[in-house]
Amino acid sequence: NRQEEISIDLQEEKIVYGNNELKFKVDQFLGEIRNDGEYVNIILRDHEYPDGDLIKVEVNENIVMPAILLTEKAKGFKLDLKSGFNVVDFVALNQGSSGPNTAEIIVYDDQGKLVGTNRWNLATGVKATYIIYKN
Repeated sequence: NRQEEISIDLQEEKIVYGNNELKFKVDQFLGEIRNDGEYVNIILRDHEYPDGDLIKVEVNENIVMPAILLTEKAKGFKLDLKSGFNVVDFVALNQGSSGPNTAEIIVYDDQGKLVGTNRWNLATGVKATYIIYKN
């Protein structure tokens, strides 16, 4: 029964666990959601230590939220949908006081039904993306 050594290298932006290496300077695909509604509600919170993580939200490369401070208390916003593809990018503006930028995201449709949930661990400048297709 061997103990694995864990190290975090913020310069190289990676976590090393034994012989495994996890890089967090890679864009993350959160999933695809199909929706008939006019909008979705997006709820965000810092799922690790609340340390000042900031993100911006873009839809189809247009900024809709220039800066959101992630805290342990969930906060949300309504996102109106256009017909077709809505590429929703959550871009890490920083890594707070202890990287990486961490968040939990929950997405509800306009009827209050849970349609998506995920988490991310991102380096500064990296994005997590949901694709929401409005029928």
